[in-house]
Amino acid sequence: MAVSSGSTALHATVVEQIGLRIVQGDFLPGEALPNADDSSEMLGVSRTVLREAIKVLAGKGLVESRPKTGTRVRPRADWNFLDPDVLSWRYASGVSADDVRALFELRRAIEPMSAALAAQRATPAQIAEINAALVEME
Repeated sequence: MAVSSGSTALHATVVEQIGLRIVQGDFLPGEALPNADDSSEMLGVSRTVLREAIKVLAGKGLVESRPKTGTRVRPRADWNFLDPDVLSWRYASGVSADDVRALFELRRAIEPMSAALAAQRATPAQIAEINAALVEME
């Protein structure tokens, strides 16, 4: 699974490939990723590109690197699920019923306050626009 060399951000492609595999469960929490030499060869990139990709994945909470133990997948509770890449990887293979339920629970918690704040801060022009839309719907 070599990475194309024409990419302006080669490490971004490596981040995508490794991140997707982690989130989809190919590498489990606590499991070590293949060593840098093996990973570099498998992906067809330099160790420098691989190191940069690992730094990005660490910033997203997916992995941690330590001397002598290598790079390991962190527990799912540590992952930054609000990161756009992590969300994309999580839903790349479909959405489960539990995910949908969690999303609706989140919406129920946030939307009432959002609507209240929007109503309090609306300008007269925005209120007029909402009223016009309401008239059109009736």
